[in-house]
Amino acid sequence: MLLCSSGLFAQNPTATGTINATLIHKNGIALVFDTDPAGVTLGASGTSAATMDFGSIAAFGPLAPGVTRLSATATDFTVRTVFDVQVIQGGLTSTSYTLRANLASALPTGFSFKVDGVTLVNGPSNIQTNGAYNANVPHNLDLTVLTAAPGAGGPAVGTPLTTVINFQASAN
Repeated sequence: MLLCSSGLFAQNPTATGTINATLIHKNGIALVFDTDPAGVTLGASGTSAATMDFGSIAAFGPLAPGVTRLSATATDFTVRTVFDVQVIQGGLTSTSYTLRANLASALPTGFSFKVDGVTLVNGPSNIQTNGAYNANVPHNLDLTVLTAAPGAGGPAVGTPLTTVINFQASAN
């Protein structure tokens, strides 16, 4: 029995096999939000569903890190932060993309948002028409607040503002 066993080990058995697989190559793009070094730190940075917090804002006084005040007049004030958008593409012949943004719902009275100077509304607005793929592209988000009294066009004082801004990237 021992002689037979050692003879089997000495034969160096081998086996071969084949895996039949089909590669299905699909093209597409992905949109990712990243924290810009000059802006506020995004929640869930590096994903397609990031959040942003301006902190407490006012026409005068200190602002959160990454938030700047563009203007403060008798009628309104505007604050800004910067965020990055990266559009990643694979399997496309497209060399650029168009970025659009819109508000998911109407804003409360007295507030307005702009991305790169484009006022956001409920329908999509073009933000960028020749975006470069696979690179962080900085964009400015401005929030303007009217200083009129509530009921006269201004927002209720101390009311938190929560809104959703939808972004869409389309291959050119």
